[in-house]
Amino acid sequence: MMVQPMEDYNFLNNRNQAIENYIQRVTELTQLKQTIPTNEELLKIASELGISDGEIAIAQKQSQAHFLRAQGYYSLNHWEDAIAELEEALAFNPSHLPMLHLLIKAYIGRWKDKHNRQDEIQARLRIKQCLEIQPDDQESLKLLAKLDQSIRNYQYRFWSLGAITVLFCGSIIGFFISDNLSLNLFNKNDQILQNLQQELNLEIDTLRKEQTLLYNESLEQLRNQQRINNDLENRIIELQNQIKNLEQKNQELLNKINQNQSSENPFNQIPESEINE
Repeated sequence: MMVQPMEDYNFLNNRNQAIENYIQRVTELTQLKQTIPTNEELLKIASELGISDGEIAIAQKQSQAHFLRAQGYYSLNHWEDAIAELEEALAFNPSHLPMLHLLIKAYIGRWKDKHNRQDEIQARLRIKQCLEIQPDDQESLKLLAKLDQSIRNYQYRFWSLGAITVLFCGSIIGFFISDNLSLNLFNKNDQILQNLQQELNLEIDTLRKEQTLLYNESLEQLRNQQRINNDLENRIIELQNQIKNLEQKNQELLNKINQNQSSENPFNQIPESEINE
């Protein structure tokens, strides 16, 4: 009577092993091709491992549970656990963008902690896959920009620390070396510094002279422009006065013409009373 449960246990164990093998094969194929596996490739792997369509459907439903657990791990910064859950979830839903986005974030999070080159490579691989699924995926582009910025910040800190270390070591070495230099060497260095200071002072004087010259030229140009503006204003006033005089003379001429016309008209010489009679 104990044979049947043992057989059921062995069968379930074999099925679970087949599912694990399927997940491993899909993960390896994804990393090898650096693209999302096609449906034909997924069906071929399932067929080779003897996994039925019903088992795939059940595993696809379970992938949502993996996704939920991954979200919990990610919120606690448990990058390894989150990545493991998401790899299993994506094996049966390789084109699920939210899962891919969370996997990218987990890789970036682990890279910030350990600065492992492999995590950066995996994050970029998954970003590329997201853009293959949806070319205008803005979330993937934002994650790519975040990854690039994190790498630049790390490199900047790394090189800054290296430069500070080099300067510190150089200062110590310089101190010990300078402590053993002779007085003549000190005098020579002082002379070099004095020469440099004199050259700098000459350069500063030259720049100041050029600055003064430019200022004077600008001031002279401004004054010339002011004189031109004044001349123009005076000329305009003069022209306005001339126009006014011409208009006045014109009016006087018109008045004379009218007077002459009135004197030449005979009716204008007869009184108004005689005209009425």
